[in-house]
Amino acid sequence: MRIAILLLLVAFSYAYVATSVYVVEINGVVGPYTYSQIQRAISLAEQNNGLVLILLSTPGGLADPTLQIIREIGNSPVPVVGYVYPDYSYAWSAGTYILLSTHIAAMAPHTVIGSCQPISGGTPVNESKILNALIGYLETVSKSYGRNGTFARLCITQNINLDAETALKYRVIDVVATGVDDLLKKINGMTVLLRNQQTELVVESPVIRRVEPSLTETLQMWLSDPVMSSVLSLLAFLLLLAAFITGHPAAAVAAIVLLVISMFSILPTAWLGLALIIMGAVLILAEILMGMAAHGAVAGVGAVLLVVGFLSAYPANVFSGELIHIRDWWLIQLGLYINIAILLGFLVFIVYKAVIIHKQRPPSEILTTLKGAEGVAVDDIGPGSPGFVIVFGEYWRAVSDTPVKKGCRIRVVEIAGEILKIEPVQC
Repeated sequence: MRIAILLLLVAFSYAYVATSVYVVEINGVVGPYTYSQIQRAISLAEQNNGLVLILLSTPGGLADPTLQIIREIGNSPVPVVGYVYPDYSYAWSAGTYILLSTHIAAMAPHTVIGSCQPISGGTPVNESKILNALIGYLETVSKSYGRNGTFARLCITQNINLDAETALKYRVIDVVATGVDDLLKKINGMTVLLRNQQTELVVESPVIRRVEPSLTETLQMWLSDPVMSSVLSLLAFLLLLAAFITGHPAAAVAAIVLLVISMFSILPTAWLGLALIIMGAVLILAEILMGMAAHGAVAGVGAVLLVVGFLSAYPANVFSGELIHIRDWWLIQLGLYINIAILLGFLVFIVYKAVIIHKQRPPSEILTTLKGAEGVAVDDIGPGSPGFVIVFGEYWRAVSDTPVKKGCRIRVVEIAGEILKIEPVQC
């Protein structure tokens, strides 16, 4: 009977063999770029039989991206390991949420987690509806991995903090490791809940690959920095003031650009490239409609945004040649089509302007010869009866072989000294 039970357990057991480790470092505030980076890492690990290792050293971050990350990890087809690292680091607030949602939660010896009460506008949130929702969610996630759900509640209601040894003692985390190599050795052979299936994790001499932030993610990180946000807001205010004083359109457009760009930090990363492309196209079109009043400055900014948007629409792995499964491929295609359409439209516009200019005679030639220029007759003019005409706003003495009435449109046929020979065009 005992042998039969063992055979059944072996027959219905699963193992996941990880030959590579995709490392994501969260060193700052958690935002949309963090979710995008973890999503890419999971896709890469799925393609290459790997696991995802999230190194946490963060004070927290935005609620929406954090909840998206928790959901992404819960539905991940590959194991995701959270690790508060390096030594003397911390993973507070959103960092704790992410750690408790990973399949294996680990900490370095002298690290701390906790302080999970949400904050809105710098003030702690005490509304029961929000707190109870977060408590119930984080408790459910923690218990699903066999961990202590009580800490999830106390972390939100009382902002409790735990060091690594205490967290391990009370089953809040699974492993305390001194480094990445020590962590990989300790998790080898552990059983994890992978898509509601108990799975043995086997780590065999894995190749460690770092998932670096893409151009879009780096841009969002830069925009999310509080210092940079303050600088952009101050510059926008000064430019608006300059636009009000001088009435120059370039200053107003630049101020609007800075204000809009400062809002890009809260956009989903998948849409950021598209937003940059659209904004760049709008700036170029605005400059053209203004008759190049800003001397190309606005169009130049638009061109830069177009290029950055085009590069942002493609993950870094596409340029590096590494194959990756992309869920939102239609966004990338849309960005490409918009780029092509804008570039073709701009090329057609340039060709059109070049043809128009080519067909027109140069002003210098017109002013030099006056032949072919049109004007208006001031007097009645006829054979042997010269009179005056206005051409280019100046009075000229003229003669004509054909009678020309006062007020008729005339054309210069030739010039003889200071007298023009004309012909009627329209009376």
